[in-house]
Amino acid sequence: MSLKVIPKIPAFLTRPITMPPYRWTIFLVFYGTFVGVLVFSGWYAWFSWHRYEQNSQYRLTLESDMVATVTQKLLDGHASGLQFLGGQLQRADAVQHPRRARTLLLDYLKATPDIASANLIAPSGQVIASTAVPAGKPLPDFRNNPAIWQGFQKVLQTHGMRVYHPLRGPLVGDHWVIRLSRTVFSPTGKPLFVVATPLRFNGIEDFLSHLPLRTGTAVGLIRSDFYIEGRWPVPQNKLSKMLAHPVPAGGALLQALQKDPHTHHGTYAGVVTVGAQAYRFGAFTRLSHYPLTAFVSVPRDQWLAAWWQRQIQYPLVFLLIAFGFSLTAYRRILFLDRRWELQRRAFERTLTTQATHDVLTGLPNREGLRLVFDQALARTERQERLLAVGFLDLDAFKPVNDTYGHDAGDDLLKEIARRLQDAVRRTDTVARMGGDEFVLLLEGLRGMDELDQILARLQAAIAQPFNAKGKMVSIQASLGLTLYPFDEVDTDLLLRHADQAMYAAKTRPGRTKEAWVQLYHPDLGALTMGDELLRQDFLRALASGAVTLRYQPLVALTTGWVAGLEALTRWHREGQEVSPERFLPSLGVRERQALGRFVLQTGLRQLAQWRDMGLDLFLSVNITPEELDQSGFADMVFAILAAYPSIPPASLVLEVLEIGEILEQGAALEHLQRLRGAGVKIALDDVGSAYASLLRLKNLPIDEIKIDQGFIRELSNKPQDLIFVESLVSLGLGMGVLITVEGVETEAHIALLREMDVDYLQGYAIARPLAAEAVADFVRTFVLGAGDADTPLLALYQHLGWVHAAEESAMHHGGYEHAELAACPITTWLHAHASELPEVETLLAEHETVHILGREIFQVRQSGTREELHRLLGQLHGHSHRFQEGLGQAVKIMRENAAARTELPS
Repeated sequence: MSLKVIPKIPAFLTRPITMPPYRWTIFLVFYGTFVGVLVFSGWYAWFSWHRYEQNSQYRLTLESDMVATVTQKLLDGHASGLQFLGGQLQRADAVQHPRRARTLLLDYLKATPDIASANLIAPSGQVIASTAVPAGKPLPDFRNNPAIWQGFQKVLQTHGMRVYHPLRGPLVGDHWVIRLSRTVFSPTGKPLFVVATPLRFNGIEDFLSHLPLRTGTAVGLIRSDFYIEGRWPVPQNKLSKMLAHPVPAGGALLQALQKDPHTHHGTYAGVVTVGAQAYRFGAFTRLSHYPLTAFVSVPRDQWLAAWWQRQIQYPLVFLLIAFGFSLTAYRRILFLDRRWELQRRAFERTLTTQATHDVLTGLPNREGLRLVFDQALARTERQERLLAVGFLDLDAFKPVNDTYGHDAGDDLLKEIARRLQDAVRRTDTVARMGGDEFVLLLEGLRGMDELDQILARLQAAIAQPFNAKGKMVSIQASLGLTLYPFDEVDTDLLLRHADQAMYAAKTRPGRTKEAWVQLYHPDLGALTMGDELLRQDFLRALASGAVTLRYQPLVALTTGWVAGLEALTRWHREGQEVSPERFLPSLGVRERQALGRFVLQTGLRQLAQWRDMGLDLFLSVNITPEELDQSGFADMVFAILAAYPSIPPASLVLEVLEIGEILEQGAALEHLQRLRGAGVKIALDDVGSAYASLLRLKNLPIDEIKIDQGFIRELSNKPQDLIFVESLVSLGLGMGVLITVEGVETEAHIALLREMDVDYLQGYAIARPLAAEAVADFVRTFVLGAGDADTPLLALYQHLGWVHAAEESAMHHGGYEHAELAACPITTWLHAHASELPEVETLLAEHETVHILGREIFQVRQSGTREELHRLLGQLHGHSHRFQEGLGQAVKIMRENAAARTELPS
């Protein structure tokens, strides 16, 4: 059969992403991505800008080179044309023949449509022929214009073509027109004439119209003396000013040209002063053989707009869309996170409510009570008020469940919870501990009158009948109360004290309707509202002699004679003799101290009288933990002993009740050590009644232990418990203290205990508590008998001794003699009472099995293995335990049958 293997899923795959630590991880990832995108966007913008700037500068440089090349070819073509025209005019002797010169100029004008006119000028400055002046009209003489004449003198000395400033007058057909001239020299170097033509830049404009120039692009020519030779588009309203003066200093183009005067081409960026002032990016290229530089520039706005459209716009749109989706997703995550957080908190509140509140009634449970209890204590201390802690239990609730069903019981619990909440104040707390038990925290009480009012409302609420399946049911409740800070202990002890008071109220005999409440007080123990009268009666009884002592003998097993007496208190009240267990729990510290002093004084006085009569006895006196907690307890004992010098301290035995943690407190231990150091004997009473006494025994300053009577009293009916008595005796022997056994009530007990190593016996089989007057005669005449040997206890004790010897032999390989089955005392007893015991054959078979296992252990110990020895030892334990259990049940049935036959009428 193959098992399906389910792989374990890692926790990080199943945990919600909005739970810590993933919540912060998502936060950091989102904002880290956001910052990273911003950084990348900044880097991309910077990189794309510089790349676009490089590409644009390269494009501007290319465009300026193209403009320079076209201009260069245009000027070179016109330079060749003027050179050819000059040769024609020189051969035609045009200076001497103006008509012939005009004809040649007109032919040149027709052949060259880009020129506006053609002019022939003599070295004297007289215009010989001009296509711009109609025939027969007078021609201008430059000598009459000093500004032109001065420049003309320089032209006469210039070889090659000369480029003049552009025309300042109106443009011809809205085209830029510049003047070109060429001086023709004689072979001897004498200037013969000058040919001048105004040139229209039609070719450049046509070329520019076919270029894919960006919007706002400016193309132009600038002279080496920084006069504008041409600019496209043509500036409006500032043309005359632009042509009349060179470019103003401070412009970006002018600074670039001045910075690199010999560079063929370059770039610039900045505010330009040609046309409208604006920040522009541009490039320039110088022409060869001509004092001209071609430039191309674009406005920064257009540059940025183009960069934005080509490099930024679409990535930005994508980035914004992605950021929008990311932001939406992140906000969705935050929304889911908040919703999850709200759901988680609601779930936590639900879990907390379920963990701290009772599901049925909705009241706080034990855990919820713990959460509010400490706060209630803190408020009580801060407000200096009283806190009443109540433990309430419903009486006879189980019959309601059994009669009407659990649903009716649940309805009743819910109804009682509602009534309790309505009866208390809003500042009080009602909690359900489970079942039909409730706890009340009544805070801020100013006094007992306020507490009485609340208790009256609670009683009235509980007294009203309940509807159980259509029938009206009346129930009662028991309430235990303790008051803080009078009962100044922690929360656990407060609840424990209230619980103790509640049980005292529930078990009080003859309880009236008004006595449903019982109050616990640290000085009073558990007492009802009317127990103050009992305490006052007890103090009066002590003074009047109604409280007396009885003395129960303790017999030394080694001699069989009475060796000592235990003083026991009796209260003669209302014609009855009341034992301490009936009134001692209701006494306070004051009454207990008075009682302890009374017992000690009365007992020692009587002991002194007996010693004067020649009776060498010791006296055992019980002391309570409250007495040990007194600061002057040891001094009080010493003072009373000093009043009777005939009594040595060793004749006084103080029996300490093993209750609570008082024996571990420093003050109590100090008292015990002082008393023991002075010779007073210390005995620990009721050893074995609590597990703690076994743990404390080795650490306490004691001389004697008294085994609790509950172990001995039931041995006749439960012989299987003999092993516990044997363990306690072994414990006392190991500690080296005296051992007293209480509860010796039968001759069978005496016979059994004679076989054990105990020191003193005490119980009804020896004597009941005696009056002081009867003690002397009893001590002089009593001798302990041998006891009843015909008892399963003695036989079982001897049988257990053989079993223990077998176990020790198996575990430690010691010597041991195997007892034959017929020689075992338990075999003899079983056969003697076979007719009275039920299922005696089963007991005999089980007993025989025990002996067979013992024999096998003896054989294996000599030649077998350790594993086999341990196996047999385990079987021996099991069969021995079953035999003891069966023997105990059989003896119990035998005694019950015997008691029944005794009760039958004769």
